[in-house]
Amino acid sequence: MTFTIPYPKTKAGMKQFCKNFGMNSIYAGKHWNQRREDAEYIHQTVRAALMEQRIPRAPFQRPVGVTFYWNDRLDLDNHSYAGKLILDGIKGWIIQDDDRRFVRVIEHRFYDKDYITVEVNPI
Repeated sequence: MTFTIPYPKTKAGMKQFCKNFGMNSIYAGKHWNQRREDAEYIHQTVRAALMEQRIPRAPFQRPVGVTFYWNDRLDLDNHSYAGKLILDGIKGWIIQDDDRRFVRVIEHRFYDKDYITVEVNPI
């Protein structure tokens, strides 16, 4: 199961995305209310992408591995916050939950596309 999530279309938008959703924003002491707003924004973006791409709402019944493909200015290890928000956004749609019973592997990789790609595969 593969789907994509659009990046912001402008250079300024991409810069703001990296500032908002990188791990450095968490280390800087982002307020819990802003983290809640981040989650709502990413969850809505993910759900819109799933509906637009006609990804069926049929959670895997067995463990999966999830691979995120990124093309932005963040270091690879700074994607864990954005990856968590995306993973939370697919709960109940592609995966049943994000605990160890259902998600066994998470990978973050770089590539050269203009969008985020998320692959979810049974293992």
